[in-house]
Amino acid sequence: MQNQYDLKRYAVLYVDDEEKALKYFEKTFGDEFRILTAISAAEGLKLIEQHGEDIGVLLSDQRMPGEKGVQLLERARQLRPRLVRMMVTAYADYDVTVDAVNLGSIFRYISKPIQMDDVRNTLHRAMEFYILQQERDGLLQEKLSVLQNLLITDRVMGLGVVAAGLNQKLNQPLRAVHAFLDITPGRLGQQNFDLDRLRQATFWRDFHAHVVRQAARIADLLGELQSASGAEHKMDAANVIQALIDQQRAAFTAKGVELKFEAAGALPALQASRPAFEKMLHLLLQTELSLLSSGTQVTLSAKTAAEAADTGALHLTLTDTGPGLASDVLRSVFDPFFTHDDVTTDGPGLTLMGAFFLAYHLGGRITSQRTAKGLILDIVVPAVAPTPVAAVDSSREFITNVLMNDILWERLLPNG
Repeated sequence: MQNQYDLKRYAVLYVDDEEKALKYFEKTFGDEFRILTAISAAEGLKLIEQHGEDIGVLLSDQRMPGEKGVQLLERARQLRPRLVRMMVTAYADYDVTVDAVNLGSIFRYISKPIQMDDVRNTLHRAMEFYILQQERDGLLQEKLSVLQNLLITDRVMGLGVVAAGLNQKLNQPLRAVHAFLDITPGRLGQQNFDLDRLRQATFWRDFHAHVVRQAARIADLLGELQSASGAEHKMDAANVIQALIDQQRAAFTAKGVELKFEAAGALPALQASRPAFEKMLHLLLQTELSLLSSGTQVTLSAKTAAEAADTGALHLTLTDTGPGLASDVLRSVFDPFFTHDDVTTDGPGLTLMGAFFLAYHLGGRITSQRTAKGLILDIVVPAVAPTPVAAVDSSREFITNVLMNDILWERLLPNG
């Protein structure tokens, strides 16, 4: 019967300390399989490390000088769990073989003296099994990528719909979402899935709980932003900023991050919501605190804008000496498969998105300067908050604009 698999797609590695056995093995099976040979366990392990996914089946003699076959097979299992492992063993090593089978270290064992027809059939089954595993894993990866894209798309669209409903509490929420989506420095990249973990029922239970937590954090943040959008009052921007810097300095010092505030001349008095302004600055600093490591520096500089379009506005520039804004900042908000180290707190992406909401609520904006290293954010807040206008944004408009934005989806979708 014609074999439906390409048996030379992956190599068979045979490890034996007898050189004649290696040559005979290669001569016997070289026409059907792609054969690699090694004369010791150390040499065999080196080949596995060098060739990686290119080897599908490992066949090792048990009795060899130095490291034994069962030790090689165990190390190979740790290095390449999917590799199909088999042992060539004599009757005297029967107990070792049974232990190896029970521990899951080998797929099958071959007794000495070797019967070549039996070995041929065993190699066929082993290679077919490996190819089936690879095909199954590839299909699972493909399905997970599609699921990931769907979930990211749903999260973006859902955020737009929620933001549209905030027009009664927050000004220009959809513009804030647009601006936030535009800060990513590049596409998210493909998520690496642990396929062994995905096959466990507990993964999907934990994944569901993680998604619920993410959704709750976003809802909590939006609730906090609504409560921060209070009435407008006149305030001294310099005093408000300095007070917040003084309040946050201890947390930065504890982490080994230097926090500086620099004001160029007199800063304008702002006619705006003080809770919203303070909350925006707090979220920006919290973003920096979560992104930076010990030995770095963050500087908040302030001046009165002189540009024609922003004359008299407060112009803040937030800079740091950290690694810059990684794509994971965006992924933490929109990709339910993403988890950061501390699952009990919000990632920097969510706090940064909150700052965008409040900046636009105040009639201002946040833009990100693309640099090779470090983060640079420009924040403009008008001296007098603009008169609120009738809400013209709608979830339909948002979804239409987002769906038509090819550059945005190229960045957001890992395999778009």
